[in-house]
Amino acid sequence: MNEPSKHRHSPLFVGPKGEYAEDFTSLWDHLLTTTMARRAGRFRHDPDWRPAQQRQGPHSAATIEAALEELLALLKEEIPTFSPRYLGHMVSDISIPGLLGHVAMVFENPNLASREAAMVASKLETDAINLLAEMVGLDPTPTRGHFTSGGTMANFEAVWRARYRLDHWLAMASFLRIEGHANDSLTQLAHCGWSRFEELRAETGFTDQDLMPYSAVLQGPLAADRRLREKLGEPWPEPVMLVPGNKHYSWPKAANVFGMGADAVWPCALDAHGRLNPESVGEQIDRAIASDRPVMMVVSVAGTTELGMVDPVDEVNVILQRYREDKGLHIWHHVDAAYGGYLCSTLRDDAGSCQLSQPVQRALNALPGANSITLDPHKLGFIPYACGAFLVPDTASYSVSSIHAPYLEKAQDVKFPGWSTTLEGSRAATGPSAVWLSAKVMPLNAHGHGGLLNQSLKAAADVHRCLEEASGPIRLLPAGDTNVVCFALAKDHDSLAEANQRTESLLSQFKASPELSVTRTHLGLGNYGDLVNTAVAQWNGTIDDDHLTVVRMVVMNPYLDDDIIVDGIKATLLDCLNRLV
Repeated sequence: MNEPSKHRHSPLFVGPKGEYAEDFTSLWDHLLTTTMARRAGRFRHDPDWRPAQQRQGPHSAATIEAALEELLALLKEEIPTFSPRYLGHMVSDISIPGLLGHVAMVFENPNLASREAAMVASKLETDAINLLAEMVGLDPTPTRGHFTSGGTMANFEAVWRARYRLDHWLAMASFLRIEGHANDSLTQLAHCGWSRFEELRAETGFTDQDLMPYSAVLQGPLAADRRLREKLGEPWPEPVMLVPGNKHYSWPKAANVFGMGADAVWPCALDAHGRLNPESVGEQIDRAIASDRPVMMVVSVAGTTELGMVDPVDEVNVILQRYREDKGLHIWHHVDAAYGGYLCSTLRDDAGSCQLSQPVQRALNALPGANSITLDPHKLGFIPYACGAFLVPDTASYSVSSIHAPYLEKAQDVKFPGWSTTLEGSRAATGPSAVWLSAKVMPLNAHGHGGLLNQSLKAAADVHRCLEEASGPIRLLPAGDTNVVCFALAKDHDSLAEANQRTESLLSQFKASPELSVTRTHLGLGNYGDLVNTAVAQWNGTIDDDHLTVVRMVVMNPYLDDDIIVDGIKATLLDCLNRLV
């Protein structure tokens, strides 16, 4: 058995058994004492809200304590995601700085909808966005962004902005064609880019008022379609979103919310490892242009939900650059880095220690070339739920439709994301506070947060090797790009259906066992055909089902920086497999 590691990050977490409870209790008491002292010292001459003789009654501390005890009893049965035995979803224990930053802001309860309700919190949000921008390689000065309730809402923010941009260009295209100022197709003009947009404005003199009747955002797609058919004899060209087959469920949801049809979400093919195939992106763009369907956005994923794979963001950037330079087509590129974005910290200040492969490093280093980025600090940032973030490289990319609310002050500082520039109105400041404090204690570089994630990557590779060397019908998928390990059960010559049955049986037994928590995922032939065919070939099987079921383990727990704990998890896993198989 290996010697334990130096526990370089251990004091930053409470510990699976509360090993650092004493340190945490001291910090918690300091937070609580300071917060209460601040309340007592502010407006100290005001009368007390509740005299001492009225402190007993139906809503006394004893009543609250009784209800609290009932809640705590219920929570005893909650899933122990804090334990290194939990290898299930993309969730784990949270860091002490993240928790303290979150709770400190809870006591203040500011609303990021307006600086009038969040003077300090709004500055903290800007500072925290700048820290995340530096982590992913963006220049914080022009970067814009804000915190969201999670990755889904951050992805929605990207759609909102990509739609705003495309709608301007498409409305201009409609106006110019109808007024006889242009002969290009609506779809070609709809990808013109802001520079060309302003050139055409100068040449023809159109105003924003001229474009309003042709805006599908302002008038609705049906009205835009009706107007174009009446005046031009052409239908309104419905935009499409190009998403990889490994897409998150938020993309079809976004299409539904933003009034796009189900056939507006076009999948791009995956390679044999489950990553986006860049060639498919080009093929789908060509298909869209040939079909007179403007491409509203292309999506890449850095850390897929199923397998933790990182799409070749750098190669997609090159493809989109080629379309800009060769064909004048400007297409929005969004990177959904909800899971993998924090892995950029392993590349900062000491990339030589990074445990990621060179292709993954190139992909993550290409994030600044995208138009927008989603991050989820509540995943690999070890920040409490719910905390997502949305970043764009400049002010132009942050532009959205103007909204008016007479009871709120509209921020003049474009760096501050007020209510008028976010889909969510009221927004908690707990996420920015938690990210800010966590990054102050554990910098977002290879010596800080990245070092912790490198330990996670090492542990995942160790678990993968352990399963590789194990006996029995364990059929490993190729090693993932991050810290997700997946395998199926299949005997030689099993059909796909038989293998799925074995894996499902194992998963049921894992679910009933208290020793380890794992999850399942289904890899459909429609998106993962190459990967499934390669997997089935391992055991000389036949394809008689529409998907491959696999055991999925997310090896992200911060306590896996201890070799003894990792060895224990491997032993437990092998023991469970030997008994259950």
